[in-house]
Amino acid sequence: MFSLRTVFAAFLLCQTFLSAQASTAAIFPLYIYPDTDCTAWTTLFDSITDNASLQFYVVINPNSGPSNFNSDYQACVPELLALGENVIIVGYVLTGYGTRDSSDVLADIATYMAFPTTYRPSGIFFDETSATSEYLDKYTTYAEQVRSDVTSDSVVILNPGTNVADTSYFSIADFIVTAEQFYDDFDWPSSLAIDSANPVGQQIVILHDGPTTLPTSLIQEMVEGGIAATFITSVAQDSAYKIIPPYWEDECAELTSLE
Repeated sequence: MFSLRTVFAAFLLCQTFLSAQASTAAIFPLYIYPDTDCTAWTTLFDSITDNASLQFYVVINPNSGPSNFNSDYQACVPELLALGENVIIVGYVLTGYGTRDSSDVLADIATYMAFPTTYRPSGIFFDETSATSEYLDKYTTYAEQVRSDVTSDSVVILNPGTNVADTSYFSIADFIVTAEQFYDDFDWPSSLAIDSANPVGQQIVILHDGPTTLPTSLIQEMVEGGIAATFITSVAQDSAYKIIPPYWEDECAELTSLE
């Protein structure tokens, strides 16, 4: 016979597990120039302030990498970080689907990591990842470099934009963007490979050319399914990351309500 205390403890454990499973972060590909007074980022600032319990991963991308990280970025990124512990900054690094010279990729990582602590990223977003066995060693080296430079709480995000060809990539990355595509081409959950080798809790979904109204039902389904993070915008592909989604604040509020 189970005691009432034992049953109640099991109930709390179950509730905690379900809550953890339903926690989905917001990821923002911030390819928007901040301006001298950071006004171009105001909506992002407000969304972070208004959703203090929501985790934000913000991808800083001055120029397909750290070049042009000028005084405006140096002033505005600290403002982002000062908004709360729920903000994690990752620096954008282009990898050319594995073909970019390794020395150039490592140099970009080193540039970010040499920034002063006031605006230094906590990790790297590796774009145009080739998640095939051929390049596994190369990306392993990149991930190891990030973790060597960031001694605690490092974040490695890989972006092949599709399901990985070699599931070993999940062992070297914190998160993988397994869907970066047109909204209408995405179908939850069949567009993703989800199983023990492809853990949903490490997968990120980024969708552009979405509907003009926030697709709350899709967001709810992905959160319930345990997706790690998401970004959905109605903006067309060419400008998807250069314009804040018209319903961004509603998107963040929806994620917060589902925690």
